[in-house]
Amino acid sequence: MREQEQRTAALMAKAQDAQELLAANSVTHSSADRVVSVTVNPGGGLTGLTLSPEAERMRHGQLATLIQATYTQAARKAAARTMEIMSDLVGGDSEALDIVRRSMPADPEPDDRPRPHLDDDEGFGGVYGKGDRR
Repeated sequence: MREQEQRTAALMAKAQDAQELLAANSVTHSSADRVVSVTVNPGGGLTGLTLSPEAERMRHGQLATLIQATYTQAARKAAARTMEIMSDLVGGDSEALDIVRRSMPADPEPDDRPRPHLDDDEGFGGVYGKGDRR
């Protein structure tokens, strides 16, 4: 009986530690060029977004792609850390970790294709529509 109580107490302590680690599992990731920085919570929810002044000189599509790629990397890091924390609690081959593993964002494919030149509005016709600027 005493041995069971000790195991239960140890498991409860591990669960409490895991809960604290998960609560603190906020990840900030910056793009390679440091133009975009995002912060995500353990579930991958966006909690912060910072753009450097260089972001103002980027085309809208490029900036959107950079934000998305940076967010995905941050979410992957948060998910990997969550899996690490949970692995210590439930074991590395548990069904619960398989669920987390399946929900991780895919690793983005590098996109080295040249982008077509677009004007500053990048297809946003503005108030008067494309070509009808007064």
